[in-house]
Amino acid sequence: MKIINWFKNASLVVKLLILIVVIGGGIFGYIRIKASGKAKVSYQTAAATKGTFIMSLTESGSVAATNSRTVTTTASGVVSKVYVKEGQKVSTGTPIMSITLDMDGQQQLQSAYAQLQSAQNNLASTQNKIYSLDSSLTNSKNIFNNQWSSISPDDPGYIQAHDNLMTAQSNYDALQSQIAQAQSSLISAQMSYRDAGPTVYAPISGTVSAISLAPGMILNPTSNSSNSSNVSNKIAIVNTNATPAISVSLTEIDVPKVKVGDEATITLDALPNKTYTGKVIAVDTSGTVSSGVVSYTTTIQLDTGASEILSNMSATANIITDVEDGVITVPIAAVQTATDGTTTVRELKNGQLISVPVEVGNSNATQTIITSGVNEGDTVVTSVVNSTTTTTKTSSSSTSVFGSSRGGFGAALGR
Repeated sequence: MKIINWFKNASLVVKLLILIVVIGGGIFGYIRIKASGKAKVSYQTAAATKGTFIMSLTESGSVAATNSRTVTTTASGVVSKVYVKEGQKVSTGTPIMSITLDMDGQQQLQSAYAQLQSAQNNLASTQNKIYSLDSSLTNSKNIFNNQWSSISPDDPGYIQAHDNLMTAQSNYDALQSQIAQAQSSLISAQMSYRDAGPTVYAPISGTVSAISLAPGMILNPTSNSSNSSNVSNKIAIVNTNATPAISVSLTEIDVPKVKVGDEATITLDALPNKTYTGKVIAVDTSGTVSSGVVSYTTTIQLDTGASEILSNMSATANIITDVEDGVITVPIAAVQTATDGTTTVRELKNGQLISVPVEVGNSNATQTIITSGVNEGDTVVTSVVNSTTTTTKTSSSSTSVFGSSRGGFGAALGR
């Protein structure tokens, strides 16, 4: 109150001086705040480098079961003896274990034997027919070649002889097809009889692992619900010395970029701290269609074996599709493409930001090849950062001319 009363009673000159001080201080403060709040521009930059550029595709897949074979049996009963141990090397046909068949197993074996005999009889019967058809075909050829081959094709005798030859040839070819089918059926019957037998053999040469049965254990009969036929029980695995392979599926866009021999790096979800190398050994260009989407199975074989890699493990393959040496590259963020198709790169020269027209080559996820317009070592701008910093300076005393603190105008007047 004292200060307010004093201000009311002050002379006009004093009041004007006070107003001038207040207004001047306000203007000065505004200018300082405005200056301190001015936008500051900074740039994130990188250097254009010269070196090797790599194009690659990253695909997900799994470890294919290409270096192992499952040992199976359709027999049922009690395991009487196991002839091999974990890690033992075996040859094709080596006995793995013996089974004392139960009633179901004996019935299955008898049924398989009956099918085997039927297949053998069918093949023998079919093969016996070949002799008469071979004789008929030979006779028809001789008649046609010796009597009618030089006659006009319009002659009735020529037509008849030619038809007889074609019929004999057709019958002979049809019987050959029947023989091949009978041989295939015999092989299938032999495999079924072997699988139902009391002794299980190694199907291939390799190292035995994953033996799941021991003497005294029971093999229960199993059947396929769709056709009630027996299916196989898995009892062991035989691993070969082949290196593991990875199977991935490529899209129709990516498959033209990949070829046999392309190198790849592979990581496995189960072994995150290891990286393996390999090469593409096969690309199934026929493809498969699922829900309208086409995919192409591609196989990558590792360069070295690894016992820790197991079948069906999830894998990620990085397939290298192209390598260019001695090219200049810049970060992909440094390249700008206008609506008219022109391409530029922003550079910092003498502290000034300029746009340089360039020609570009291939790009990967992080880099772009510059074929002209930028030199090695040039500083390119990847992003521009605008920052506004506002600072206000305050003193420890109040700035109000009418404040009640001793630091105010009243203190200056000794009030």
